Amino acid sequence: MAINIKRDYTAKHMSNGARTPVGIVLHDTAGSGTINDVKYLANPGDGRQVSVDFVVTRDGGIYQLNPDLKNHWTYHAGRATKFKGFTNGSVNKATVGIEISQKANLSLKPLYPGAQVQAVAELCAYLCKMFNLKKEDITTHANIITDGSRSDPRQFPFADFYNLFNAAGGQKPTTYTVVAGDTLYALAKKYGTTIEEIKKLNMMNTASNAITVGQKLVVKA
Repeated sequence: MAINIKRDYTAKHMSNGARTPVGIVLHDTAGSGTINDVKYLANPGDGRQVSVDFVVTRDGGIYQLNPDLKNHWTYHAGRATKFKGFTNGSVNKATVGIEISQKANLSLKPLYPGAQVQAVAELCAYLCKMFNLKKEDITTHANIITDGSRSDPRQFPFADFYNLFNAAGGQKPTTYTVVAGDTLYALAKKYGTTIEEIKKLNMMNTASNAITVGQKLVVKA
């Protein structure tokens, strides 16, 4: 799959050394929702040593801030994180971070434009091919945080994301739109799966079983 990756900006804060990523972590910027999110993550002006491998803007632009994914890593996770046996700072080296440009107060409409969701899906497919990863290796900041302090990418449409991610392979996930009275337990029983699997497919907080009316869930991938 050929995707258009922009390399207009380079992250100021990175570490060097050979690595083989074992996963992809999705975030949202909680910033301005504009190109300024890219500029900030390339060179924060507030003294914070944060960075990320990629930023996807609302128009579907894919910006690569890490010029060499196999020999550099960025600081997108780090504090209070755990993933596949890696903890805290080592999670940065073990994963590729993707920031999805989003406004802090979630006031932009649509929340995540179709072009942006498609770009995130295509980028993930591209990275999975590059590093021999599977869709199960894609996670979120909310899922890897150990102190509950992060919930991003907030309200990201994972059902649409999975459809787009799987498109190249001809696979389509089974989705369900929540109605009044639904519970994760009932949905898991109905579709012959588990609560834990539904949570994983939708990048949900493992500590909560909360679902909302109208929420579109992937129940089988």
